[in-house]
Amino acid sequence: MKGLRLQGALQILTVVALFLAACNNQPSGPAAGVATPSQSTSASQATAVSVAATASPQAKVTLIVQKAATSTARAPVSYRPSATATTQSPTSIPPSPKFDQLTTGGCCVQPFFSPDGSHVLYLDKPAPNAPVGLWAVTVTQPLATPMFYSSRLGPFSADLSLNAFLQNGQTIVERASDGARWAIDNGGRRVIFSPDDTHIAWNVSEESGNFDVRQDDIYVANVDGTGARKVLTLYGGGVQGWFHDSSRMLLGGKASRYDLTPTLSILSLAGDNLTKLIDVERARDIQISPDDHYLAYYVAQARDEAQDGMFVLDLTRTPYQPQRVDFFGAYRWCSAQSHASTRLLYVPMQPGAPSQSLWRFDVKTLRSSPVITPSAAGEAASSSLFHISDGDWDLSPDGMHLIYVNTVDHNIWLITLPQAC
Repeated sequence: MKGLRLQGALQILTVVALFLAACNNQPSGPAAGVATPSQSTSASQATAVSVAATASPQAKVTLIVQKAATSTARAPVSYRPSATATTQSPTSIPPSPKFDQLTTGGCCVQPFFSPDGSHVLYLDKPAPNAPVGLWAVTVTQPLATPMFYSSRLGPFSADLSLNAFLQNGQTIVERASDGARWAIDNGGRRVIFSPDDTHIAWNVSEESGNFDVRQDDIYVANVDGTGARKVLTLYGGGVQGWFHDSSRMLLGGKASRYDLTPTLSILSLAGDNLTKLIDVERARDIQISPDDHYLAYYVAQARDEAQDGMFVLDLTRTPYQPQRVDFFGAYRWCSAQSHASTRLLYVPMQPGAPSQSLWRFDVKTLRSSPVITPSAAGEAASSSLFHISDGDWDLSPDGMHLIYVNTVDHNIWLITLPQAC
């Protein structure tokens, strides 16, 4: 599901890219994406970065990046703050995390890990004469020179081997390994790549009427655009994401325009079989666990406010029954192999706290435990207070690291967790 979150995030990047380009026409200052005097770009050189693909141990994506000049060299900021008890009275004091500053200059937005976790990619325009696009820094070299990765803003496939973009009103898919391109006959609509890169899906929606009753025709095709077929019609919904087995999709919407409540369902491409899960109104941020056994989501502003809250849904047990959890905030599934699908990391909403906190939730025991407490983060340094800007954070594939854009200095910070999430 992480790849799907990546695709969704990269949709936003196109809009932000235009903002960054505009910002470089303004006087320089601390705003994200605006170069400071110490960030002026000098002669650049081409550098190749190899990122292992998660879809296949043998597959690799070679990233050709352009090395941009940095300012005065700075020593990496690294420390291990002491931990104290959280205000939520945990049963044990968590070990201390390690904070490292990765970027300088209030640089960037929308960071995410490369498929092998070795690099952090983000949107930036580090200097007036530098391109807007995805830039990369190495996780093991804090404050190292950023490298240019791509002017493409996605959507990308989960392993970054494919990307799609609009050209002359047509959807074009491009393969990173050799630059091969092909057109998709779908009217220029956004495609969603299956995790194994073999299929694409898209919605064809009515262009008028209330969004919750518009007809949505769902199409699936081979990744080269051949074999396109309509698999289902829903109203006020569409594709929520691919399951990691690439043989099923999670769909949301109404079977009839006149239904009151949307339904979450699973569509199997083998025979186009549809399995109804639950009726749920205004489900948001639906995330599929790495082994496809659970869904995590929240409901907000339902007609019946008693239905609002955060939930996990076990897909291995019938009848399907959502389980309400006792927290509300941002969340990510842990991808570490030893804990995959049983743990969520979440940042609870805590207005007025000196710093944010990070907690671990076990979906089997329904218990939470602290990972980073406000006091532990705050003792590091005033510039490293754990305050995530605009939901810009991500977990590494091995569950050992977390990156975020710091609200205080607008730079990307790396947290090394005491153990895999």
